[in-house]
Amino acid sequence: MASVVPDADDDQVDESEPVVCEDLVAEGSDAKPNIDFATVPGYNNVRLDQSLLPPPPMDYIPPKDQKQPDFMSAPVISEETARQALLEYAAQQCCWGKGSAEKLTFKQLQSSTSYHYVLETFTEERSTKWDYDPFHGQHVDGPEFGPAPGPWDISATFKEFFKNETQHHEVPHTAYVKDCHKCNARGYVRCGKCHGRGRVKCGSCHGSGRKRVYRKGEHRVVSCSRCHGRGKRSCMRCGGDGRVKCPVCKSHCRLRWYIKLTINWMNNIGEHIVEKTELPDILISQAAGTMGFEDTQPRVIPIARFPVPEINDASARLVGSHQFPNRRIHMQHHIIRMVPVTQCFCQLKEKDMKYFVYGLESRVHAPEYPDKCCWGCTIL
Repeated sequence: MASVVPDADDDQVDESEPVVCEDLVAEGSDAKPNIDFATVPGYNNVRLDQSLLPPPPMDYIPPKDQKQPDFMSAPVISEETARQALLEYAAQQCCWGKGSAEKLTFKQLQSSTSYHYVLETFTEERSTKWDYDPFHGQHVDGPEFGPAPGPWDISATFKEFFKNETQHHEVPHTAYVKDCHKCNARGYVRCGKCHGRGRVKCGSCHGSGRKRVYRKGEHRVVSCSRCHGRGKRSCMRCGGDGRVKCPVCKSHCRLRWYIKLTINWMNNIGEHIVEKTELPDILISQAAGTMGFEDTQPRVIPIARFPVPEINDASARLVGSHQFPNRRIHMQHHIIRMVPVTQCFCQLKEKDMKYFVYGLESRVHAPEYPDKCCWGCTIL
């Protein structure tokens, strides 16, 4: 039986092989750039990582008076509607039977209204960092072309209110050209696979040049076909050269440094749900409801005249928390949705159970429903 030939990744560095690129920086070394550029006015604290830039003060725009919130009582559904909603829900579930929905008797339908308050604040955040790309003769927009504009003076527009978006911009007149810090302007670094030796031990014969194989009923020692009996192979990573292209400058030897401005437009959402039944709050946030209040302004006023005090308190708390001192607020929007909920108290075979019908689309939540599995079903 012939021996198994290992993959190329099984090749090991031959420590006896001389290093042919000893003067080059190792490929895996952590060479950090030394930023010693002249100070750019307005960007004194720019680093290699992101640094936030608080927006300049803006004239406060006082909110306009808001309209009076609407308030309405929850709609009352009939027993027929409650039963039909449960039947349709059971039909949509895997392995649920309809028998219980058809046979149960109603004891009471208890209607209520849940309230979903949502506040959205659309903000803009700006940060800067030094960045680079390989220099191959392209235009360099340096300080000789004029002073760099302030980070909040650079014009940029978003596509849509209340939608997250990120843009990257090069700050004008901040570019410099410097030698590559990774390869010391050589264009190449020492191969990380063979450590600059150009060759590695053959992984098939483990450097011996020979292999023991089983042929025609007997074991034989033959010359390794992979390395042709040499015990060493050319490094596949560098092709035997001992060096690879610098991953930073892509062999261009120099880098064009510049200050990169990153702009993040973010929609910050705060919400509060008032739900007095056992129905999970997350279901209220996903259900359709009636709009009881809606207002969009550069700065909104907390709701104070809604007949449910918990909503007024939640609005004051969330509006107060959406200040964002390191961001610019462009617009705010808040709403109150009113979602109808009906608790259906029923009896089936002298056993009490309940389920919920909620939302304008009559969704169902029935954790106590008994027919959740049918006998003998097979899921393919």
